Amino acid sequence: MTTAAVSSEGQQWIPSSDSVVLSNRPLRPNAAAVSRFRDDRWELGAAMFAPQLGACGIPFVKAPAAFRGVLKHVCWLMINYDGPEVTVTRVSPPRPAILSIVTEFRQMKAFAEWLTARGIVRFAEVSLDDLDEYLATVKDSGLTRDLQQDRLTAVIKLWAYRSLLDTDDRLPEAPPWHGDRLHHLLEGRRSAELTTPRISPPVMNALLGWALRFIEDLAADITAAIREDQRLADRTRPGQGRAGRYRREIGDAANDLHGLIRAFSRLNIPLPGRRSATTGEMDYHYGFLARLMDADVRSLQTPASQAVLRGCGLPIREGAPLLLVPSGLIDGQRWRDDPIDESETRPLARHLMAACFIVIAYLSGMRPGEVLSLERGCLHRDPDSGLLLMTGRHWKGVRDDAGELLPEGEIRRDPWVVAEPVAAAVTALENLHDEQLLFPNRLGARTETGARFRDGRARGTQKMSNDLNAFRDWVNDYCARTGRADTIPVDAQHPSIQPRQFRRTLAWFIARKPRGIIAAAIQYGHVKVQMTVGYAGTYASGFPDDLAFEELLARLDMLADSHEHLTAGEHVSGPAADQYRYRVEDAQRFAGHVLTTRREARALFSNPDLQIYPGAGMTCVFDRNRAACRVSRDDTDARRTPDLSDCRAHCPNIARTDRDVEVLREQATQLAEIADDPMAPEPRIIRYRHELERLRALIDGHDDGEPNSDD
Repeated sequence: MTTAAVSSEGQQWIPSSDSVVLSNRPLRPNAAAVSRFRDDRWELGAAMFAPQLGACGIPFVKAPAAFRGVLKHVCWLMINYDGPEVTVTRVSPPRPAILSIVTEFRQMKAFAEWLTARGIVRFAEVSLDDLDEYLATVKDSGLTRDLQQDRLTAVIKLWAYRSLLDTDDRLPEAPPWHGDRLHHLLEGRRSAELTTPRISPPVMNALLGWALRFIEDLAADITAAIREDQRLADRTRPGQGRAGRYRREIGDAANDLHGLIRAFSRLNIPLPGRRSATTGEMDYHYGFLARLMDADVRSLQTPASQAVLRGCGLPIREGAPLLLVPSGLIDGQRWRDDPIDESETRPLARHLMAACFIVIAYLSGMRPGEVLSLERGCLHRDPDSGLLLMTGRHWKGVRDDAGELLPEGEIRRDPWVVAEPVAAAVTALENLHDEQLLFPNRLGARTETGARFRDGRARGTQKMSNDLNAFRDWVNDYCARTGRADTIPVDAQHPSIQPRQFRRTLAWFIARKPRGIIAAAIQYGHVKVQMTVGYAGTYASGFPDDLAFEELLARLDMLADSHEHLTAGEHVSGPAADQYRYRVEDAQRFAGHVLTTRREARALFSNPDLQIYPGAGMTCVFDRNRAACRVSRDDTDARRTPDLSDCRAHCPNIARTDRDVEVLREQATQLAEIADDPMAPEPRIIRYRHELERLRALIDGHDDGEPNSDD
């Protein structure tokens, strides 16, 4: 319960040293003890429900001593206070999220350090001139525009809470910098540039290929190994209640050693060995043998057991191989000859989890946090449509009726529509472990005590990034050892693979596929079709803006290429030839245009001057009012595009370039061979000859320089 003193205005928002920090926030079930106001570090993880978020705290000991008290007070107010007195902008905002408070503390600390260096130890000593000097210091700091804005925002936040602080802790009464907007003070707005790099096609293709290989071909072996490793570990690892529970007594192990040795001999596996750290000599791995036999390790060091081991005639090799024969195949060959070693089980399990993350994140368009928080049983098939639907929780933009962020998030109202490879990845994860979260932060048991991990946390984004890079490195090492050439390239500009990259990379691949939605559906198992009719097609998902951005970039590249061909003398025919030339020429005014946000891309996406779509043997100069075919969208939807899979020959939007006509020539050659086949059925020959005549007329009209030649 909160303990607070009464301020001079009679407000109950001056905490005592014993006040609970998270006194007015919902807490996770079974959360650890929360911090109190007097603590030098506040642990705030108990108020963060997203399972992929790890430990989180505010280290006040790093702030200047003179300002620690007031910074604690302000942070406590940011966490707990929800009254109307705090106004940072023209509208009183809701309480900030916990992560935002942690970030803002860093910026407040930077301001306090600047004041301390100038000999100022109270906010009440700060003058308006001091604030102007701080503004100049921040502008000359060389920091990014975003970080500069964060530094100044922290000062405004400190000022916003002044009425709730002691007199000595208050900044001047006048708003900092006369209340001017920060983009005016910094002579520019916060950067909205898309900084997430795409994964290059060679890297993405190799990543996806190996990820699918792990799931389809290697998951069974890896799952069996991690299950066996955990079973053996739970047998003999010391821990509460384990004493006296071995299946065999110390003197009984020698008789059963013969059966274990026969198992190693039958599988043609050397006996496990361990090299002494002091002498360097090899001896039997007694600990691993004891786990295999469910016996006390001392039972294998008796004279009788030693006689059996020394006299068996089997070689000894360093390691602890599991008694499992790998069965997975890569290109028809077993992926390894030797059994998986005990030391390899957890790394391989992490590689399999990374492979599953790649497939789920890339083939769904989900945000990293949404993928990492998926739980067992999240996947089901809709009985009516047959679509695979995935349910999960999200946090971005989830607020209550009062406008405050809900730390526990909510289950998506619209499920994600996913493809079969995603279902295979989910199944692989559910088989791999028994945790509720598909991507648990830890696997198995603690080494020291044998107690199971039950922290309820998912793998964090940074740890998943480490896992993705470790997955790539394992694949490349495996290829080097086995003489394979299908390695995963390392991008020199962006060597580290980040979870957030998959979403934008998917949008890029879809946008760059010729013929748009149909070709994407063929290559990605109907991923784009499903995403645009399911969850990812809603604007709550954010994916349509990602896709619009990438499609616009692809279209601008196409228009630049078309302009080069026109300049070089390329001929254009068809009913929309004149409009094609006009749009290609006019589109050059966008050259050098700075495209900074997805929403700006979506606005440009609907610009009529950019509505040119390359098809098969034709180019669509799209005019929605004259189009003979359209995709099924609402008439007011700016993303409305032509359906190039159902192009009509009489459509007035058609233009044909020299490059398009080359495609028609190839089609005509193929049709001529079929039409001349004496074994072909007569109805088919008639149909093909009619189509051949149409194509030849189009080609001849184009070659004769007729701009509007078409049927």
